[in-house]
Amino acid sequence: MNIFNRSTACLLVSATLMLSGCANTGSSLLSGTKPDPRLTSGEQASFFSASAAQGCGTGALAGAGLGALTGALTGNSKDALVGAAVGGAAGCVVGMTANYYLDSLQKEYANTADRLQAMNNDISKDTAALAKTTRAMQQVIRDNRAMLTKISLQKDNAGFDKASASKTLAQVDANIKLMKEKIKVMNDKEAAYKVAIKGQKPATAADKKQLKTLNKEYAQLTRQIAALENEANGLFDQRQAISLG
Repeated sequence: MNIFNRSTACLLVSATLMLSGCANTGSSLLSGTKPDPRLTSGEQASFFSASAAQGCGTGALAGAGLGALTGALTGNSKDALVGAAVGGAAGCVVGMTANYYLDSLQKEYANTADRLQAMNNDISKDTAALAKTTRAMQQVIRDNRAMLTKISLQKDNAGFDKASASKTLAQVDANIKLMKEKIKVMNDKEAAYKVAIKGQKPATAADKKQLKTLNKEYAQLTRQIAALENEANGLFDQRQAISLG
């Protein structure tokens, strides 16, 4: 039993570290076809600000512990690892959708002016990172839509290479999956910013002016996320319309 407990603990630590990597790269424990490398480059991992990563990490660690415990109770170390991974992913979602960002601001900064400045820095950083991510996703979406159009036009022709088309569709599916995951993170962060902004109570004229500016920057970030999500949904709809029979 002691040996098993030590193994489970090691698996928990390993799974937690692995989840941290997944949060940064968008990779999957059960991935088959890898997504387009343009979606997984270092630049595309930067949408997490320090506060967001902290919120995700805390939730992931708690979720991983619960998942590992569930697996351990089955007496199977493999179940413990998978449980930690699944639990950690769920915990990350909980951490990202809670009031973690507002709470962290209130704990770290004593006054409204400092909190507003911190939010301004974080939103500016995320807006710049989102612009890089958007350019990469748009390139992939454009190329994937062209490939899907080609398959649609040729799939009923004699001599159609179904095996090659299947590989292409698997690649597109992997890209869509990763893009949806990234957009989910973006929407979670946008929601956290919304809660944090509403939680501010500016008293001075300077704070009120800063909050007004912050709301404009937040609105710009929201529009960019929505536009990118709309493009990704267009690719998804096109993919759903294709069947090789």
